[in-house]
Amino acid sequence: MQFTKMKKQLLQYDEAYEDRFIKRIQAAPELLEAVKSELTAQKVDHKLKLSDLKDGNFVTIFEDYQKKKMQQRIPEADFEQWLILCNIDTDKLTELETRYKKLLDIKHYFYSQNHSYWESKETYNKGFDKISHPEAPKKKEYNLDDFLKISKDSYKLNIDSELFKLYLTNEKQAEAMEVVTDQVKLCKRKNDKPADTIRVAGELVKDIDADYNITWNYNAILNIK
Repeated sequence: MQFTKMKKQLLQYDEAYEDRFIKRIQAAPELLEAVKSELTAQKVDHKLKLSDLKDGNFVTIFEDYQKKKMQQRIPEADFEQWLILCNIDTDKLTELETRYKKLLDIKHYFYSQNHSYWESKETYNKGFDKISHPEAPKKKEYNLDDFLKISKDSYKLNIDSELFKLYLTNEKQAEAMEVVTDQVKLCKRKNDKPADTIRVAGELVKDIDADYNITWNYNAILNIK
């Protein structure tokens, strides 16, 4: 691994983490599609779009429609009896509404740079939140609508891939990786076993496979100041 003059250098792009997060956000419009199907199943004649449902008041939409229909057919009827008569209910819609509103209520927090590194420090370093960390990037709170834009019957995800990337922050980190890379190359030429090579390489390396490919310990690298 060769490093030139220090500039913004990518250390890791965690695409698996990004994919998991995308699926979490996509769960919202997918759930809205399920709501549309359930409203049809509960005999609501509608042309609702995703944007009509994005506030999450599914049961209210159902009840408003059915009450209006009841008034047209049997205005003196009790609403609960009307539902029984029509063999419909709000059970599934209530479940979907609860699930969707939980998605709306979730707060997502990301550091503006090297998120997974700082999140790991916050999670595993006891007392992290009680000490000032002026070197830490800004941490921002996000809601669902920061990542998801719904327009009529379509949606667009707005998820910045930078949230899932790690970057080197100083020359010492780059130099340390160069040293380890050279050590591993030397061990390969000597036909040293990968397990022995890991011990030589030190804490910056998590694993070395049979082809001497390095799995880096990103947090240990970024800990170098």
